[in-house]
Amino acid sequence: MSEFIHDIGDTLARAGSAVAGSVRFGVVILQLTAASATMVGLSQHVRSTFRYVEDCAESVDQLSDRAAALKVDQSTVNEHREAATIMRSCLEEAEAMAVECEEMSTLFHATADAHLTDYATVAEAATNMPDSIEMADRTFYSNR
Repeated sequence: MSEFIHDIGDTLARAGSAVAGSVRFGVVILQLTAASATMVGLSQHVRSTFRYVEDCAESVDQLSDRAAALKVDQSTVNEHREAATIMRSCLEEAEAMAVECEEMSTLFHATADAHLTDYATVAEAATNMPDSIEMADRTFYSNR
Protein backbone atom coordinates (compact mmCIF):
# COMPACT_ATOMS: atom_id res chain seq x y z
CA MET A 1 0.00 0.00 0.00
CA SER A 2 2.79 2.44 0.85
CA GLU A 3 4.35 1.87 -2.60
CA PHE A 4 1.02 2.80 -4.16
CA ILE A 5 0.96 6.03 -2.15
CA HIS A 6 4.58 6.69 -3.14
CA ASP A 7 3.69 6.22 -6.85
CA ILE A 8 0.76 8.61 -6.50
CA GLY A 9 3.06 11.11 -4.82
CA ASP A 10 5.60 10.84 -7.66
CA THR A 11 2.87 11.23 -10.26
CA LEU A 12 1.47 14.29 -8.51
CA ALA A 13 4.96 15.79 -8.19
CA ARG A 14 5.64 15.34 -11.92
CA ALA A 15 2.24 16.76 -12.82
CA GLY A 16 2.80 19.67 -10.46
CA SER A 17 6.21 20.32 -11.97
CA ALA A 18 4.78 20.34 -15.50
CA VAL A 19 1.93 22.63 -14.47
CA ALA A 20 4.32 24.94 -12.63
CA GLY A 21 6.55 25.09 -15.72
CA SER A 22 3.57 25.94 -17.92
CA VAL A 23 2.43 28.58 -15.47
CA ARG A 24 5.92 30.14 -15.46
CA PHE A 25 5.97 30.08 -19.26
CA GLY A 26 2.56 31.78 -19.36
CA VAL A 27 3.62 34.35 -16.78
CA VAL A 28 6.71 35.26 -18.82
CA ILE A 29 4.58 35.75 -21.93
CA LEU A 30 2.06 37.85 -19.98
CA GLN A 31 4.82 39.97 -18.45
CA LEU A 32 6.46 40.62 -21.81
CA THR A 33 3.10 41.49 -23.36
CA ALA A 34 2.26 43.79 -20.44
CA ALA A 35 5.67 45.48 -20.71
CA SER A 36 5.07 46.06 -24.42
CA ALA A 37 1.67 47.62 -23.76
CA THR A 38 3.07 49.73 -20.92
CA MET A 39 5.80 51.13 -23.15
CA VAL A 40 3.26 52.06 -25.85
CA GLY A 41 1.17 53.78 -23.17
CA LEU A 42 4.22 55.62 -21.86
CA SER A 43 5.07 56.79 -25.37
CA GLN A 44 1.55 58.13 -25.84
CA HIS A 45 1.65 59.78 -22.42
CA VAL A 46 4.97 61.49 -23.19
CA ARG A 47 3.62 62.83 -26.47
CA SER A 48 0.40 63.99 -24.83
CA THR A 49 2.26 65.75 -22.03
CA PHE A 50 4.57 67.54 -24.40
CA ARG A 51 1.71 68.57 -26.68
CA TYR A 52 0.42 70.34 -23.58
CA VAL A 53 3.87 71.90 -23.02
CA GLU A 54 3.93 73.04 -26.65
CA ASP A 55 0.49 74.63 -26.19
CA CYS A 56 1.78 76.35 -23.05
CA ALA A 57 4.80 77.68 -24.95
CA GLU A 58 2.48 79.09 -27.63
CA SER A 59 0.35 80.70 -24.94
CA VAL A 60 3.42 82.24 -23.28
CA ASP A 61 4.53 83.59 -26.70
CA GLN A 62 1.12 85.21 -27.12
CA LEU A 63 1.41 86.72 -23.64
CA SER A 64 4.84 88.11 -24.45
CA ASP A 65 3.50 89.62 -27.72
CA ARG A 66 0.59 91.17 -25.81
CA ALA A 67 2.96 92.48 -23.13
CA ALA A 68 5.19 94.00 -25.81
CA ALA A 69 2.16 95.65 -27.49
CA LEU A 70 1.13 97.10 -24.11
CA LYS A 71 4.64 98.53 -23.67
CA VAL A 72 5.49 96.31 -20.68
CA ASP A 73 9.18 96.56 -19.76
CA GLN A 74 11.45 94.66 -22.13
CA SER A 75 12.94 92.40 -19.45
CA THR A 76 9.47 90.99 -18.65
CA VAL A 77 8.77 90.43 -22.35
CA ASN A 78 12.18 88.76 -22.75
CA GLU A 79 11.58 86.49 -19.72
CA HIS A 80 8.33 85.29 -21.28
CA ARG A 81 10.01 84.63 -24.63
CA GLU A 82 12.86 82.77 -22.91
CA ALA A 83 10.37 80.64 -20.95
CA ALA A 84 8.62 79.68 -24.21
CA THR A 85 11.98 78.84 -25.80
CA ILE A 86 12.96 76.63 -22.85
CA MET A 87 9.61 74.82 -23.07
CA ARG A 88 10.16 74.13 -26.75
CA SER A 89 13.74 72.96 -26.24
CA CYS A 90 12.38 69.91 -24.39
CA LEU A 91 10.10 68.87 -27.23
CA GLU A 92 12.77 67.25 -29.41
CA GLU A 93 14.09 65.23 -26.48
CA ALA A 94 10.55 64.24 -25.51
CA GLU A 95 9.85 62.99 -29.03
CA ALA A 96 13.10 61.01 -28.95
CA MET A 97 12.03 59.50 -25.63
CA ALA A 98 8.61 58.61 -27.05
CA VAL A 99 10.27 56.91 -30.04
CA GLU A 100 12.56 54.95 -27.67
CA CYS A 101 9.51 53.79 -25.70
CA GLU A 102 7.86 52.59 -28.91
CA GLU A 103 11.03 50.75 -29.91
CA MET A 104 11.20 49.10 -26.48
CA SER A 105 7.56 48.09 -26.86
CA THR A 106 8.37 46.49 -30.20
CA LEU A 107 11.33 44.65 -28.66
CA PHE A 108 9.21 43.33 -25.76
CA HIS A 109 6.58 42.17 -28.24
CA ALA A 110 9.22 40.51 -30.45
CA THR A 111 10.73 38.82 -27.39
CA ALA A 112 7.33 37.45 -26.40
CA ASP A 113 6.77 36.17 -29.94
CA ALA A 114 10.23 34.59 -30.05
CA HIS A 115 9.66 33.00 -26.65
CA LEU A 116 6.38 31.57 -27.87
CA THR A 117 8.03 30.28 -31.03
CA ASP A 118 10.91 28.72 -29.11
CA TYR A 119 9.10 27.28 -26.11
CA ALA A 120 5.34 27.02 -26.67
CA THR A 121 5.59 23.50 -28.04
CA VAL A 122 7.93 22.52 -25.20
CA ALA A 123 5.55 23.93 -22.58
CA GLU A 124 2.61 22.19 -24.23
CA ALA A 125 4.47 18.89 -24.42
CA ALA A 126 5.50 19.16 -20.77
CA THR A 127 1.93 19.92 -19.73
CA ASN A 128 0.53 17.01 -21.75
CA MET A 129 3.30 14.53 -20.96
CA PRO A 130 1.93 11.16 -19.89
CA ASP A 131 2.44 10.30 -16.25
CA SER A 132 4.43 7.25 -17.29
CA ILE A 133 7.22 9.47 -18.68
CA GLU A 134 9.36 11.21 -16.13
CA MET A 135 10.28 14.80 -16.89
CA ALA A 136 13.97 15.67 -16.76
CA ASP A 137 15.20 17.90 -13.96
CA ARG A 138 14.49 21.59 -14.73
CA THR A 139 18.20 22.44 -14.53
CA PHE A 140 18.67 20.38 -17.71
CA TYR A 141 16.48 22.88 -19.56
CA SER A 142 17.85 26.01 -17.90
CA ASN A 143 21.11 25.98 -19.88
CA ARG A 144 19.35 25.87 -23.23
